[in-house]
Amino acid sequence: MPEGVPSIDRVADQGDDRWPAAFTPGNAEWSGHLPTLAGAPEALALTYYRAAWRVLDATPGPRAAALLDPVGTRLRLVTDQADFRAVEAYVVLTGDLDLLAEKAGGATVLDRLRGLPDGGTVALDAARVGRARSLAALLRRLGERDEAASIEVAAAEEARGVLARYAGGGRWRTVETPDDSAAAFRAVAGEMPEFLDLLQRGELVEFADRHLQAEPPGAVAYALCRLGRPDRALALLAGAANPGAAELEAILGGLFAIRADFPGWEAGSRRVTLPGLGRLDNLPATLT
Repeated sequence: MPEGVPSIDRVADQGDDRWPAAFTPGNAEWSGHLPTLAGAPEALALTYYRAAWRVLDATPGPRAAALLDPVGTRLRLVTDQADFRAVEAYVVLTGDLDLLAEKAGGATVLDRLRGLPDGGTVALDAARVGRARSLAALLRRLGERDEAASIEVAAAEEARGVLARYAGGGRWRTVETPDDSAAAFRAVAGEMPEFLDLLQRGELVEFADRHLQAEPPGAVAYALCRLGRPDRALALLAGAANPGAAELEAILGGLFAIRADFPGWEAGSRRVTLPGLGRLDNLPATLT
């Protein structure tokens, strides 16, 4: 058993020979492996490993998929249904820019990334902003600076349109239902935190504390990390009842700041984490 990985009986109600392989470099089950979490508070470690157990037989999030099985992930991404964030995480974590030239459904992967989602709601428009900025960062890396600049200008304008609907206190003028409010929080905090001022960030954090405690913790925790409050995220994730792909992504990308986005790749962002969280071992060379 790799150091730091609990025995299978601590995380699941059945045995599985694949369990140690999932954390072992060069294993015979997958083309990659997940990092081990060592020295973490027990409640956080259990959330991490229980979430990891569940994604072995389910669809992992973008980071976990690229880390655990990059070969299988690449095969899945060469389809006309490939998700933007899944492609982004795979390319950033593997450095495989050749994927972008692969064709599927009559278009290259890069051309499919250029097709941003439709907007309309606060959540959808915020998602457009985040993906547009990611696309612009990728295009700059590929030398397409004029197109990147045009996309950045449009994204900034759309971000101003999103914030024009902000009503204060973490609420939005055009949001009517609790589900809409939760989606708006996740998207604005997760996709475009760079456009928020300190007051807005603080109000969104307080809104999450007061109104989103019953939401599934993964996406809320990741958004809190993006708002600069990993301490609040830790409180949600430690001891989560039924952790899965979203909670695993929040730990990898939020608490441990594994940047799997084109802007972070472009900037060469370094991982900075809270003291006392433990450490991720067996990371790919691109992350060390």
